[in-house]
This record gives sequence, C-alpha cells and structure tokens, in this order.
Amino acid sequence: MKRIMSVILAGIMVVSTAAVFAGCGCDNKKSKSKSTNTPGYSVVPTDPDLKDSEFGFYRLNKEELMVSAYFGKSKDIKIPSSFQNYKVTVVGHSLFNKTEEGIESVEIPDSITEVQDYAFAANSNLSKVKLSKNLKIIGNNAFWNCPKLTSIELPSSLKKIGVYAFSATGLTSVTLPESKTLTQLDQFVFFQSKNLKEVTIPASMTNIADNAFNECADGLTIKAKANSYAISYAKKHNYKTEEIK
Repeated sequence: MKRIMSVILAGIMVVSTAAVFAGCGCDNKKSKSKSTNTPGYSVVPTDPDLKDSEFGFYRLNKEELMVSAYFGKSKDIKIPSSFQNYKVTVVGHSLFNKTEEGIESVEIPDSITEVQDYAFAANSNLSKVKLSKNLKIIGNNAFWNCPKLTSIELPSSLKKIGVYAFSATGLTSVTLPESKTLTQLDQFVFFQSKNLKEVTIPASMTNIADNAFNECADGLTIKAKANSYAISYAKKHNYKTEEIK
C-alpha cells in the first residue's frame, strides 16, 4: 500500500512541476528570460512574432506589441504606432544599439509608454529625438553615448529615467518636467555629458542621486525655485544656482 501511495504522489509532483514550467500567455507561447548580475538590468530575448519590411514585433498581449527588430536601412526612423490590429507600446531592448549604418533621427509615437534599456545606445550620429507624449519609462543606458544628441524634450508623463540613460550625450541643457510621477533622478543619468551646462529642475523633484551629474560641464548651473530641494542639492554639490519663478 505504501509503495502504491509513493507512486501516486510521485506522479502528482511530476504533473505539478510540468504545469509550473509550462507557464501561460495569451498565445500559449513559452518565453525565455534571463537577468544579468547587475541590479536593474534584465534582458528578455524577444524574437519577432510579426514582421513587415522595416520592423519586427513581439506580441506582449492580445492588444499590444513591442518593436523588437529593425530591418530597414533608413537613418531617419519613424516608429509605427500600430501594426495590423495591435497597438505598439514598447521600444525593445537594444533595438538600435550601435546599428551598423547608424541612425540620425527618431520619432517615437504617442502610443509608446516605454523605451527599454540600450534602445538607442552608442549611435554616434543620432542628433534628433522626438519622444512620446505618453512615455512613462526611459530605460537604463537608453541614449548612452549619443554625442550628437544636443537637446531633448522630456514629457510630463515620465515615471522613471534609468541609470546612465543620457550619459555621455551631447546635451547642452535639459529641463526636467514638472510631474507628480517623476520625483527622483537615478544614479549617473547625465554622467559624462560634458557639454551639459544648464539643468532646470521642478519643485516636484525631491530626490537626486549624488552622482547624477558627475563629470558634466564645468560651471554646471541648476535652475530651480527658491528654497526647493534642487537648490539645496546644487549648493551641497557646489553647482551654480539660478532661482526661477
């Protein structure tokens, strides 16, 4: 009797384990994922489910797509807001990271809510970027090492700007948006952006990493309201200040 019960229990365990590893999804597809050892960095391989002549798309769910591949040769990129019956909401990890031909401009539609890690990193000729007005997340190193990127307009919809997101860019000035959702600035966000001379910081910003502006231009000026956290931060780190209304 004990032997029979052992066999039954073993069978139940095998079935349960198989169910766990099978996972679930709208398309009943298995997905792989792996994380690096660095906190905050993760890479999920996303081979395209759908394609056209320029882009490959990975199905996130029954309604949304992530742009996960680029097959075109244009240096001026316009990411689509939809494909077939899906809405395009994410620009995938390393999508244009140091592309062979290099890109010069990119227009991100208002359907996009996330730009993932390294999406546009190391594009030495990228000089013009139009972000989505509904963008919530700019991933780690998203625009790292884009030396010709001298300006960018950040939307008020932002919730997070990842570490090194705009490090080693050519930005000369930046205005962080007044926002209820973006209240902190992570480590090394503008690290080694050596032409960055002026940063406007709203009163809604209440936490900035000590090294967020390390190795930027000499004489970096922080522009903010009087008695705000940003002014205190600037004085603590010996940056110039300019009080604004």
